[in-house]
Amino acid sequence: MRLIIGFLLMISVPYSYAGKCNTDEKLVAFCDLAGKPKRSAAICANEKQGVSYYFKQGNTVELKVDFNSNRKLKRWVDLGTYTVYFGFNNGVYSYTLGVPEERPGALAFMDVKKEGITISSHECSSNSFGETNIKSNSIENVSDSSVRDNGFKFP
Repeated sequence: MRLIIGFLLMISVPYSYAGKCNTDEKLVAFCDLAGKPKRSAAICANEKQGVSYYFKQGNTVELKVDFNSNRKLKRWVDLGTYTVYFGFNNGVYSYTLGVPEERPGALAFMDVKKEGITISSHECSSNSFGETNIKSNSIENVSDSSVRDNGFKFP
């Protein structure tokens, strides 16, 4: 009986989020990138209203950006496609992680720009349905009309 229950638990969880966030954090969004070495980007929130962005290669964190009430992660919901975009600037670089409306086969995507020019654009290799609507003092909601009226410039 235990074997059957264990098997059912394994098949009911199609993807493991282990390692995306620390144990005291909730997964907001993530992107696994195809290829080797294994690379991933994740946005995680903790109970103290802090939010962090992690970019990992293998198990090594190559970039960590912390957000708080002074430095906020931007979130925009595109009302035309219901895609949720998370974005931030870090020096001359800007990072955007897009999470499409939750439906079968939908894949997140990630763009990196340097001084406004796209230098990297990737479709993620798995779904990214974390808690995109999470409330936090570290996240600034950007209105759909302000992005559309600004030539879709985000963040």
